[in-house]
Formats: sequence, structure tokens, C-alpha cells
Amino acid sequence: MIGQTLVHEINCTPERMWELFFDDQYNIDQYVGSLGFTKCEILDKQDDGEVLRRRMECIPKIDMPRAIQKVVGDRTGYIESGEWTRSTGEWRWSLNLFAFGEKLRVGGTMRLEPLPGGRCKRVTPFEVEAKVFGIGKIVEKTSADNIVKGWNDSAAFANQYVARNP
Repeated sequence: MIGQTLVHEINCTPERMWELFFDDQYNIDQYVGSLGFTKCEILDKQDDGEVLRRRMECIPKIDMPRAIQKVVGDRTGYIESGEWTRSTGEWRWSLNLFAFGEKLRVGGTMRLEPLPGGRCKRVTPFEVEAKVFGIGKIVEKTSADNIVKGWNDSAAFANQYVARNP
């Protein structure tokens, strides 16, 4: 199992970042327009006032070793499922990768902490655990590396976006 915590500074308030995080068009612009995904579709969004649940189907552009490419083939997409609890200010998310199903567990949390000057700190601990015979460690490392790259790129996109759209 691999676990990491990512920390990014975003140049807007936590309230503005949550607003963007759950905006359908913002996500499509980010994933497809900026990050090079071939697909980002909001499958479902439900909000009961305290908990907002969202499911998205994404097909990313992924760098992976040849051994994993042989196993994955063209099944590089995933379903992201998550729920944001307003009272705790925490987003809990998990990914279900098409290629590995129950053999790969990917998930984490995200919270936003206010910083001076109308900025925030995004803190995202996550874990990856693969139970794939022979290539499990490679799958974990590749998955973790792609998650880190994706969250780093999304922080850069968020900062560029809020600079253009205060």
C-alpha cells in the first residue's frame, strides 16, 4: 500500500474553491480542456443540504509501464465517487478503475483550510492498494504517480482559473 498527503495553495477562499469543485462546467473544462482527459462526465449529483454526493466518469491520459499497458489495454477510465459533508468540510472520494475493479483500492479525503489574503490550503491524503498478482507494486506506484500528477495539475488549473475569473 502507498499513502501520501498532497498540499496545495489555491488563490481563492475555501468557499470559492468548493463552488468551483462542484461546478460541472468547471470540471469538464479542467479535465478535458486542460488536463488532456478524453472524457469527463458527471453521472450523478445529489445534495440533501448537508451531504453532496457526486459520481463522475473520467478517461484520463495516463503514463504507464508496458507491463501494465498489457493488462489495462484500452480500459483506462474510472468512476470517481465522493461525498462532501458540509459540517466537517471534508470530501471523501474513491476511484473504481475499469481495468482492475476490486483488485485496486484508491481513495482519500480533501479538506480546504483558509489562509490569509483570501487563499486556501488544499490538503489531500490518499491511499492506493493493489492486489494484482505479479504487478501489484508497479500498479500501486503507477497509480499513485498519476494521482499526484493529476492533483498537482488541478491545483495549477485552479490558480489559473481564479486569476482569470475572480
